[in-house]
This record gives sequence, structure tokens and C-alpha cells, in this order.
Amino acid sequence: MTEPTPFGLLLRSLRLGANLTLEALSVRSGVSERTIGDLERGASTSPQRRTVDALADGLGLDVGGQHAFLRAARARPRRVIAPELPAAVAPHRVFDFSGRTEEIRQALQILEGDPAPGGHRPALIISGAPGIGKTTGALEILARGRLPDLPTVFVGLDGFSASPLTPLQIITTMLRQLQGGTEKPPADLDTAARQWRAAVDVAPVRILLDNAASESQVRPILSICAGDPIVVTSRRSLAGLEGVRRLRFGPLRRPDSIRLLRNLMPQTDPDLDALNEIASLCDDIPLALRVVGNRIASRPAWTVEDLLRRMRTSEDRLRLLVAGDLAVETAISLSYEELDPRTAALFRWISLIDGKTFTAELAAVTVHSSEIGDVEFRLDDLTDLGLLEARGGDRYRLHDLLRLFARNRLGATAEDDAIEERRAHIGSWVLGTLERAGAWFEPDREPRGVARIGRGFVTADSAGAWIRAEAEHWWPAYVDAAEHGEDDVVVDVADALHWFSDVWLAWGNWHHFFSLAVTAAQNLGDVRMEATHLGYVAWAEIMEVGDRERAVLTGRAALSAAERAGDPAQVGWANYYIGWASWLLNRLDEAETSAAIAAVAFSEAGDAAGVDNAGLLSTMIKNSRGEHVAAIEEMEATLGRVQSDSDQGTSFIGLLVQTGAYLDLIDSYIAVGRYKDAVHASATGIRIARSLDDDARIVMMMRRRIFAMIRAGESEAAVAEIDEALRMVGSGSSQAYIFRRFRDEIPEMRAGRLPASYLE
Repeated sequence: MTEPTPFGLLLRSLRLGANLTLEALSVRSGVSERTIGDLERGASTSPQRRTVDALADGLGLDVGGQHAFLRAARARPRRVIAPELPAAVAPHRVFDFSGRTEEIRQALQILEGDPAPGGHRPALIISGAPGIGKTTGALEILARGRLPDLPTVFVGLDGFSASPLTPLQIITTMLRQLQGGTEKPPADLDTAARQWRAAVDVAPVRILLDNAASESQVRPILSICAGDPIVVTSRRSLAGLEGVRRLRFGPLRRPDSIRLLRNLMPQTDPDLDALNEIASLCDDIPLALRVVGNRIASRPAWTVEDLLRRMRTSEDRLRLLVAGDLAVETAISLSYEELDPRTAALFRWISLIDGKTFTAELAAVTVHSSEIGDVEFRLDDLTDLGLLEARGGDRYRLHDLLRLFARNRLGATAEDDAIEERRAHIGSWVLGTLERAGAWFEPDREPRGVARIGRGFVTADSAGAWIRAEAEHWWPAYVDAAEHGEDDVVVDVADALHWFSDVWLAWGNWHHFFSLAVTAAQNLGDVRMEATHLGYVAWAEIMEVGDRERAVLTGRAALSAAERAGDPAQVGWANYYIGWASWLLNRLDEAETSAAIAAVAFSEAGDAAGVDNAGLLSTMIKNSRGEHVAAIEEMEATLGRVQSDSDQGTSFIGLLVQTGAYLDLIDSYIAVGRYKDAVHASATGIRIARSLDDDARIVMMMRRRIFAMIRAGESEAAVAEIDEALRMVGSGSSQAYIFRRFRDEIPEMRAGRLPASYLE
């Protein structure tokens, strides 16, 4: 006759507490009456995870109750440690260990530093993702520095067992390693503490507690062993422990990953590109790298290219990452099985998110949740278990192998149609939010009226920050929408981002972005929008691609579409882009003609921004003809008119017009020798460009400002400005090279020579 298990007793208690018969619970959960009865009687002792989850849902358990229910389902009776059992044996130190130089240095500082008052030395907690090499790293730490002089006491804590070792079982195992099993095991922790201190005060040891389950499991041990060098590994951060120091292991640095692969495959000679690709496909995770290396080393007929080919094309790369009893998927499964059902579901659904990082807000979208706080709590739990990486600033990263694992589990628990529906929902939310963010910078446009989901913004600054931060999500969603014929969405989103693109040239994909919108407009048969987006493509060819000849041709195509649409504003913009590109090609007559036509068309359309830009183009042409005084008068008049209008002067478009005007005005001042005026104008221009978060124009202004300062006799101030510019652009950028060259050429610039890089 079978005896009920603890899980069976709990299941029966919960069922009766909910006033449910076997039949009623069967209906609610979808689990058969016979299965439920077998579990309650103990006739069945190993329920499948899906059965446990279904019963938890049928019983209506909350998150805490679901977690306790799942742990009870996994629990197996643990045999009490008997005195005659052998002591724990530590894993061996690997000969091919690679990397972790900085982590080892920090660890040794903690373990070998001077103890705190009272002789207490903080324990070291090493945490990290599955397969990240916590145990291997801990063994290496203990083998370095002065620590090798001490014997090691090792205990595996069974952290992912349903019934991990208790504190008394842990200290009993530790004592056995000191005493050789000659003394009677302690009956309680107080006795164990006295025995431990009596032993280690005479013969000190170092301690490695591997795979801890929780704070409560190791807290008594840390108290008993205070002052001893002790390292604890755990997938969890064990944030509740007091008086400890922590190291979180991440993926290896790429050179260390390649070195490990070479150590594991000494008989092969793969090239660096192949090793780099393997490391990338393995996410630089030590366990995955070791599996790959061992597979190749143990199969003489295999080559690195053979495995790479399979890893590139396989939809289930995790199945390839198995070598003997080493398996990446198994390592991840241990953490996954610790999750309560709702957190496990979140983990599966966030695998659909494109991009390397994401926010809690986007994670909530994947599970149709408006409770951001609850989602953040679950993301923290995933982070604590090493299934997710917290990147700061409310951003998280799901590494590729973990993403593959989560998608595999998603495919096993959800229908294909449901997955595609959720993927479409995520894309719609992202693009709807993008359109609302872009609307802050193009307020007078006429959206196509397509109802979309998404969030709103309360300021232009927050909208702009979202656009920049979330490009890794909205750009794939935008391309996907274009590929699937969502032409209204594509046209509307592109139209919303037109002016914003002008202050984020560094993104680098605007030509492709607006080209997709041209195709969408053509698909819709909307000639006006075709002209609009052809104009934006011409802008990208001028500013991003640098192909001015092509921009003239695209501008003419935009002009043809604008004339067919009978839209004077778009006629004006098409001529503006033609004139701008022609000016850059030094075809000044063509540029002047187009600028004049643009000015007339903009006036007819009542497009104030267009009128201002056409005027700026005319002054640029005057500057090129050497008519600097006339250009200065026109630009000062334009700036005065824009700045006197309280609405236009502070609007996003008005500020853009002013930055363009100041760039040309500074050039004109320099050309006529009004260097102090150029310095003053550049200060105002930089301030406006900074308010737009427009790094490209800030750099252009700073170049002009530095040159003007030097010519005005303010060389020391110019050097300080160069130092500020170098801090802004970073020491390794091409812009940094130009600013350093400015510093070297100060004597020549003081003498009047104009550096070629000044206008770049």
C-alpha cells in the first residue's frame, strides 16, 4: 500500500480548502480525476511540470502559493547524512582555465585582505548565469595567491534540488572532512559551531560552498566560519546576506574565449575568424565554449567548419551544445524549473523581443500586462537566477543562448498562431509608440488616421530619448511592417520622424528608412506622400550617404511627383533639395534657380519653415559667390524674424532653422574677419544645438568657434575648447583626430591659414 507524499497531502489539503471535489478540480484544471487521485494517494510521485501548473491554476493559487506548490511537487525525501558516508570531494581545477583576471584579482583582495575588527573577514559570494563558470572560477581563485597553503573544505549544497542540504547537514559534512569521520556528528548547530572553531583554530582551512539555494541555507555557516576564507557560489545573488562581498561573473571577454577554444582543441588549427564566430554563437559562455571544444577534440573526423555550419543553420543550436554529461540546455533548465508559472511565462514571451536590451515596459507588452511593477518584480527574479542580465537604467539583456532556450520552451507551450499574434502585437505597440514620439517634432502633419496601440509622452525630450534608446526595437519592427505590406503604418511613421532625423544623423539608417516609405507610398498610390518621402531620401543622400549627384536626381523625381500631386509645399521642398545638392556640387547657377523657385512655392503654400530654409540656401549661395556682407544681412534678418516670434523661435523646427542660420553666419563673419562676432555667434549656436541634442551640429559649431578664437587672439581659450570637444567626441573617433590636428596647427591658424577640416 502506498503512502501519500508531501505533495499529495498538500494537493488534497488545497483541494478540500477550496471546497472542490476531484471532479470539480479536474474540470477546472483539465487534469483527469484519476491522475489527481493517484497524486493524492501517492500512487504517482513524479508529476510533469505542465500537470503541476495546470493544478495550480485550477486551485487558483497566487504567485507564492504556486511556487510552494511547485517545490513540493519536486521534493524527494532526503536521507539523513550518516557518519559512515564519505566526505565531499571538490571538483578538480581545470588545466585549460582562461580569463577572469580582473575577477580573480578582486576576489583575492577580499579573501586575503586584512580582517575587520574582531577578526571577521567577509565571505565572497560568486553569482552568475547558468554555465558561466562560477565553480571553476572559485576553484581558480582558491588556487591563487596565499590561499594554496590551506587545505580546502568543499561542500556541494544541492541548490537546485527540491530539498537542498540544511545548515546542519552542511556543517556536519564540513566537520567530517576535518575529523575524518572519527567523531559523532553534532546534534545541533551550537555543538557544530564549537567543534568547528576548535578544529580550525588549530589548523586553518579555506572553504568552498558550491551552488547555494538561498540565504537561509548558508547564513548560519557564514556565522560559524566568520574569519575563515570562504567562497560561496550561487546562481542567485543572495542579496539578503549581510557583511559579505559579491562578484557577478559575466561572459568571458572575446580574447579569453578564443584562448579557451585553442586550449581545448590543440590538435586543430582553426583561423581566428572561425574561433571568433564560435565564441559569438556560444555567447562567450564558458560551458558552451567547453562543450564545443570537447566535441571537436573528441571527434578527429570533425572540423571547426563542420560544427560552425551546423551551428549557423540549426534552429535548435542548444541541441548541438552537448558533449557527454556536459549540456548547456540542462544547465539552463535547472534555473528555469525554479520559476513560478507566471515568471516562466514572462521568460518565454520576452524571447520574442528584438534587440539586445529592453525595458520592463516592453517586457510587459509581451504578456499584455499593464502592471509594470509586477513585471519588474519578475524580471528581477529572472536576473537573480542568472536568466537575465540587468544593464542599469531599467534595461535588461537576454543573451542569445538563453533566448534560444526560452523560444524553444515557448514553442512547446504555445500554438504558432498565438506566437505570431503576440509578435504582431509587440510590433504594433512599438511602431504606435514611435509615431507618437515623432509627432512631438512634426506637430502640423496630418496622420493617416490608423488606430494604433502604444504609449504617449509628456515632453519632447522624453519622446526623443525613447526614439534613440529603442531604435533596436522599432527599426526591425518598421522593416517587418514594410515587408508585410503595412503601407499606411510605414508612411505615417516615416512622416512623423522627418524633422527628428535632422538631429540624429548619427543613427545611419535614414536613407533605407525613407526609401521604404517611398515604396509604401507608391503601393498606396499616394503621389503627395511619394513626393514627400522622395524628398527625405534626397536629404539622406546629401547628409548621410554623401552622394550629391544622386540627390539631384532623387530631388527631380520628388519634383515630378509633387507636380503631379499639385502640392506647392512639396514642389518647394523638392526644389530646395535640388538646390542644396547643386550648391554642394558648386553648380551655383542651378542652385540659385532652384532656391528662387522653392521660395515662391513655399510662400504660395504658406510654409514658414520652407521659406526660412529657402532663404538660408540663398545666403549659402551668396557666401559661395563671395557676397559675404549681403549674406550676413540676410542671415541676421532671418534670425531676428524667427527669434522675435515667441512660438516659432522656441519650436523644434524654429530651433533647427536657427542652428543652420548660425552655421552660415559664423562662416560669413570669419570670411570678413569679424572673428569676435563669430565667437559670440558660435556660443549661441552651440547652446541651441545642445538643446536639440544635436551632436553633429555641436561639433560643426565647435570647429568654427575654435578657429575664430585663434584668429581673434584667444589661443588659450581655443585650447580649452579643443579639450572640451575631445571629451565630447571620445579619443578614438575621427572627429578627435580633427580636433587634435587643430591643436597642432594653432600657429598656422593664427597666421591666417584655414584648415581644410574646418568646414567638414
